[in-house]
Amino acid sequence: MRKLAVVLLISLILLPVLASAVKLTIYCGGGTERKGLEALVAEYKKLNPDVDFEIIDISYSSYMQKISLAVMSGDVPDLMTITYPFAPELRKYLIDLDPYIEKYLGITPKEYEDAFYNVVKPYIKDENGKIKYVPLHFTVQGLWVNVDYFEKAGIPFPPLGGREEPWTWEEFVEVLRKVKEANNLPYAMSMQYSAERIANYLAIRGAKVLDENLNLVLDKDPKAIKALEDFVNLFKENLCVPAEWVSGQSADNDFYGGVTAVYWAGSWETLDALSVEGKRFLPAYLPKDEYCFGVEGGRFFGAFKTGDKKKEEEAAKFALWAGWKGKGYDIYLKTTLHLSAYKDHKVDYGVPIMESVQKVFGYLAANAPEWIVTVRANPVWSRLYDPLRKQISLVIAGQQDLQTALKNIRAEYERIVEELGIK
Repeated sequence: MRKLAVVLLISLILLPVLASAVKLTIYCGGGTERKGLEALVAEYKKLNPDVDFEIIDISYSSYMQKISLAVMSGDVPDLMTITYPFAPELRKYLIDLDPYIEKYLGITPKEYEDAFYNVVKPYIKDENGKIKYVPLHFTVQGLWVNVDYFEKAGIPFPPLGGREEPWTWEEFVEVLRKVKEANNLPYAMSMQYSAERIANYLAIRGAKVLDENLNLVLDKDPKAIKALEDFVNLFKENLCVPAEWVSGQSADNDFYGGVTAVYWAGSWETLDALSVEGKRFLPAYLPKDEYCFGVEGGRFFGAFKTGDKKKEEEAAKFALWAGWKGKGYDIYLKTTLHLSAYKDHKVDYGVPIMESVQKVFGYLAANAPEWIVTVRANPVWSRLYDPLRKQISLVIAGQQDLQTALKNIRAEYERIVEELGIK
């Protein structure tokens, strides 16, 4: 009887603790991002042992489909990471972080917002000025090169490989040909299946998909059409890998596996580039035509409206701790080797290559014009993202010509603006 009484007493003592425990589910893109979240969770649980987490990986290619289905069914996670093209589309389903910023960070929402780079601000707020996202990390597009392949070809690359100025577009295409031939490679460059790569490429060539008033200009600008023709020709000439855009072949595997010599990717590849044994990879400038800059972006952290106020608050509390400099944010950045979204935020990564990474991608970010944010930080771009890359991929696959693709993109655009009520 005494043992039973002791067991009952312990149970009664533990019952309030168990009852107050909260489990938060997080959707993320896996890979480096998951490593960062795992590091955050491990540290956060030391401070908040009554909060548990489940991290669920979703592949980048099907991420929005999975999130959209979750929203439609009402079975949403407590937290999600989201890449910048899709962030505006999902803001309306997220809780307002303003009151939690004051409660858990001790600053005003305005002070919070002003801490970020200007190019980050348009993504975190909704149309009513309410803060919906915590920036998880800041990214900039750029090139990565296989140093051994370039040395064998005798080609200097900017700015760390013996050349100071960016290549012109014409020089860059010739470099791809030469490095491919010198190393007897099947292809020269990998590029992820992404409308963001198209947007950055077009911007360098002096063209846009949308203008600042969200009008589709892609099919009306001769400069944009010529640039798209050149883009498709990179695949036809086997300078780029068609299967990466047609059948979902991994651009990461191609580049790090030695199939290609150049990777049009960005700052987010740093950890992976360092993790490959026996090979040397360094960042490089994107080529220059009318412009030379890297389209900025990154990953954002948001808490869904679930109707469970206790879980919503716990989700907001964790997100803000994870995304505020000097708290969890520094842990995340040191784990992932990503760049900070905060102005004047110095992070001691403890990795020498980060000085080069910050130099190269800092240059590409600093040159970015304001309009590159305007034309992408909106629901029109979020919805046009998939149709744009799909239509171009069909041209690369030889299943339609460019003019047909442009007509289909125009039709999708008209449907999108009608649904959004934009005139």
